[in-house]
Amino acid sequence: MQIRPAEEEGFVQMETEEKKRTAPLEEMMDKARELTGLLKETEIYQRYSRDLARLKSRPEICRELNTFRRRHLELQLQDETEDQDEKEQALQVEYKNILMEAEVMDFLTSEQAVCRMMRQVYDVLAQEMEIDVSYMDEEE
Repeated sequence: MQIRPAEEEGFVQMETEEKKRTAPLEEMMDKARELTGLLKETEIYQRYSRDLARLKSRPEICRELNTFRRRHLELQLQDETEDQDEKEQALQVEYKNILMEAEVMDFLTSEQAVCRMMRQVYDVLAQEMEIDVSYMDEEE
């Protein structure tokens, strides 16, 4: 089957239009990767990375911490009950020894700092994008 020039030209035009639509997205993804690289170079992320490695060098403590974190998240995701605070306190008492380990405290502190840094980046994006989130305001 031989392609006529008109069909060939139409194909090239469609291909070019597709590239025009995807080029800005690809460029944004490249910029996002650049931003990720910059974030990873920060002292905040470097400390997190070191603290995570130290924590993982003690597999038993790491495993216990992850169990605590899963259980804590499950409590937070449950519907609020009258004894919610008591359950959370009981969980913290149960895992007190793990939570007092230097590696655990350092890791949780540095992880919180990374989350704060990422939230600040997300806040800038949300503010600059002018996304309408008024539906989240409390009803009057």
